[in-house]
Amino acid sequence: MVKVPGDIDLLVAGTSCVDFSNLNTQKKGLEESGESGATFHGMLRYVAKHRPPIVVLENVSGGPWDLMVQKFEEINYSAQYSRFDTKQYYIPHTRQRGYMVCVNKEGSKIPAKWAHLVKEMSRPATCTLDDFLLPSDDPRIHKGRLALIAKGEAGQDRRSAVDWTRCESRHQKARVEEHLGLKRPLTFWQQQGVCKVPDFAWGDWANKQVERVLDLMDISTLRAAKQGVDPAYKT
Repeated sequence: MVKVPGDIDLLVAGTSCVDFSNLNTQKKGLEESGESGATFHGMLRYVAKHRPPIVVLENVSGGPWDLMVQKFEEINYSAQYSRFDTKQYYIPHTRQRGYMVCVNKEGSKIPAKWAHLVKEMSRPATCTLDDFLLPSDDPRIHKGRLALIAKGEAGQDRRSAVDWTRCESRHQKARVEEHLGLKRPLTFWQQQGVCKVPDFAWGDWANKQVERVLDLMDISTLRAAKQGVDPAYKT
């Protein structure tokens, strides 16, 4: 146990997101007795007591951002949030998150300037995912494959942790609205998640993925096919 410092210049906090996540079928608001609300209000009490000049918050894109801004304004901070996606910031990877900047001054224009500047800094990734991957003959790849197989033999399967029905309707909606059809040309997976990817693909990895990941792989394949691109030959 150590004493929590109070004389800080910058507080960066990522309070619990479990109650705000779209994968949570029993979501709770900021004012309900949930883990997300409790950790946010604990952080807010710290801010109200020690008044750090700048606070930066991170959470899931679907969090109650308007209410969080209001909570900071009630303790005389200026605050603004924005939502970002990593693929719009140089990285060939999608991760959508919300960020908020708060300044210990009423009416400050700094949060709005921050939001504008970060939007101006966006640039889609100009390199491919392959540029971030190790060569297939790298010893670390071999070690990782062996570890994955060992987990499967030990019965450490993530599949039961995620209920496919939570995502299925959203995936079906995308297939219908985008005229993609119902086929699964890349994974050929059926119920229970058993799949058969092409010989050149990493089958051990694919068979460890949950159904929503497998179906998204097929949806991405079908989307690319509509544009005349075969992902088997182009990342």
